[in-house]
Parts: sequence; structure tokens; C-alpha cells
Amino acid sequence: MSITFRKLTEKHELHDLERLEAAVWSKDSVIPLHMTLTVSKFGGLFLGAFDGDEMIGFLYSFPGFTDGKPHLCSHMLGFLPAYRKRGLGVQMKWLQREEALRMGHTRITWTYDPLETVNATLNIAKLGGIVRQYLPNCYGELNDDMNKGLPTDRFLVEWLLTSRRVAERHANQQRRQIPTDGIPRVLTCKIGPDGHPRPAAHRLNAGEEMLLLPVPAHFQHLKKADMGAAAAWRTVTRELFLHYFACGYAVVDVMRSDAEPLVCYLLQKGADLS
Repeated sequence: MSITFRKLTEKHELHDLERLEAAVWSKDSVIPLHMTLTVSKFGGLFLGAFDGDEMIGFLYSFPGFTDGKPHLCSHMLGFLPAYRKRGLGVQMKWLQREEALRMGHTRITWTYDPLETVNATLNIAKLGGIVRQYLPNCYGELNDDMNKGLPTDRFLVEWLLTSRRVAERHANQQRRQIPTDGIPRVLTCKIGPDGHPRPAAHRLNAGEEMLLLPVPAHFQHLKKADMGAAAAWRTVTRELFLHYFACGYAVVDVMRSDAEPLVCYLLQKGADLS
């Protein structure tokens, strides 16, 4: 049976959302029905994915302001385990764009851990998001498996809905492949005997138009193998991203290579983000 997507507006749909939230995360993460009903009436956006009549995924957004400018804040996206890694998240995000534009928004923001490269590929490479802001320890200490033991640093993604780069991604056009030969890396790594990369030297004095900043391709595996190395990655990447964002760079792409256990962020200064 094919998966369908639609906007959630009815009380019984938002009630079903509570069950799904508890199944995806935990009962402690459930947004109360009185909140979702209120948010949906006053500018919020709730989307559901359905397998037949069963809701198997959802996306939750609410309106916000940055520097006095309105935009949509995308806060939660989740699917039941059996429906993950099937490209449904991408489809849900494109529906979110469609609905947001209908509501009058031209920008959506959300956060993710910059060391989680699956999210990086979705947010930057597939959807055409950009990043210009780094939020150290954004949510404080969290004790779930994904976050336990490290500061909850986050990227703030900006999805510029009417930009050329986003329109091209939506049209499934092949994104422009940027040759990485000659683009300097601001962080060098050493591969340990276990196959996991460890940060080595880094530099804060680069000034080229484009820079590459590598991160581990499988951060959760590294974290389980060596928490000290995971903490080192958090510390050094925080320093580098904060520095180069302050210098006017933005994350504009993600480069994967089968030849090494790394994923590289492409940072560009003065990039055309329209």
C-alpha cells in the first residue's frame, strides 16, 4: 500500500498524533492535545504520513520571528521504525514547503546536530538548506541514546523556500558538483586502528572562498567505541564552525566519499544564497 501525506487539522487526528509521538520517542516527549489544537488554530502546521488509515509519521511546525521577520519553525519530524530510511522524510519536507508557501512563509528554520551526517545529507544536500549559525549546547543535557554524554550543539538550518537552490532540488535537478581538488581542509584527521577518524590539527587562518570541514561519517558508532574521541570532535568542530561563521562563511553543501570514513561540509564565503 502506498504512503499518503496530508495536513492534520481535526481533533481526532491530533489525538492520534499523541500516540505516534510516544511510539517514536517517549511518553515524556508527547505534546499535549490542548497545545496542538491551539497551535494548529493559530499558525501552526501539522503534517501526517499514513499507511492506509494508520498514521506512521508526522511533522510539527509553529510560527516564529527572527529579528522581527516571521518564518516557520520546524520542530519535530519522526516515523515509526519500520518506515524509516525509505525517503519519506524528504517527501514530508516538500509538502511542508508547499503548505508553508501557501501560508505566506518564505523561510523555514530547524536545528540538527552537525555531527549527524544522515541529517546533514537530507537538510543540506537534498533539500538545499544552508547554515550560518551554530548553537552551542542548544538544549542542555539530554540523556537519550543519541545525545547522552555530550553537549547538544546544533546547526540552525535556513530553508529559503523561494531560492533558486531549493527550487532546483525540488525539481530533482542534479545539483552542481563542485570539484573538491584544491579546496583546503581546515581540519586534518587520523584514522585509528578501529577504522574511526580522530581529529588532528586544525587551522583558523584560512581565507579562501571555499573550505572543507570534515566530520565522522558514522558519529554514533564512534561515540560507542570511544567517547573521548567523540568529545574531541564536538570541541574542535564547535570552535571551527563558530569561527568561520563569524568570518562570513556559510555551509552550502555536503560531500561524501567512499574512500574515507568522513563527510565534508563545504563552506563558502560570499555565496549567492538567493
